[in-house]
Amino acid sequence: MHLKTVVKYHANYQKMKRLFVAIHIRPSEKLIHAIRKIKDNLSDDQIKWVNEDLLHITLKFMGETPDKEIDQIIHRLKKSVAGFSSFDFQISGFGYFGNSKFPRVLWLGIDAPENLQMLYQNIQKALKNYGPAEKKELFKPHLTIGRVRNFKSVTALFETEAEFADTVFQNITVKEIILYESFLKPDGPVHSVLEKVSLE
Repeated sequence: MHLKTVVKYHANYQKMKRLFVAIHIRPSEKLIHAIRKIKDNLSDDQIKWVNEDLLHITLKFMGETPDKEIDQIIHRLKKSVAGFSSFDFQISGFGYFGNSKFPRVLWLGIDAPENLQMLYQNIQKALKNYGPAEKKELFKPHLTIGRVRNFKSVTALFETEAEFADTVFQNITVKEIILYESFLKPDGPVHSVLEKVSLE
């Protein structure tokens, strides 16, 4: 590749950021204890666990986005949440995506108040030109705690699901949403806050 082409490509690459919008979850001691118990239950399996400091509920994933679009994204984000007041929800129950022989994602459940659904829809519409298209099915909020690489503990999975079926781990008050930049590192992602948008 010609040197000028390499330099131009590198410059363009530097102008991209991997972005997403989310609600940050600051875990309580009860939630941390529950996650660590789940880890112990499934310790024989190869699972990439989410760092407790990075727990979040994704409202919009945009992926690689040009730097020059960030101001417009923030503007649209602020307009999309105008009129929203802070609201509460609960984190409760344990589940997974995929089947019991090979669950792909392990999560904790989120009750879905109308405000959370409306907030999600507003943000999706405001940022529809960025990232993947909005899914047509109803938003099913969840708190991802692990991604499975190799799995064999079907019995332990069922037991864990039953153990935490009716457990409320934490009450959450949503006062803001956050625009993050995500850096993918060999030992796990790093998230950097680009903008916090407060709810009224």
